[in-house]
Amino acid sequence: MKHYRDAITVGKVKCMYSVLHRGWLMPWGEVVRNPLKAQRLAEELDTKRGAQ
Repeated sequence: MKHYRDAITVGKVKCMYSVLHRGWLMPWGEVVRNPLKAQRLAEELDTKRGAQ
């Protein structure tokens, strides 16, 4: 991330930043405002998808 509004991409998981909700949209529809938490959740989801 170079800017605070950049999307978070981990593997094939991409979490887009929503200006309207002021947070990152997770693939299941949840909005996460903490960038560190959004990164961690994206990494966990990527490892789960990779294991399947």
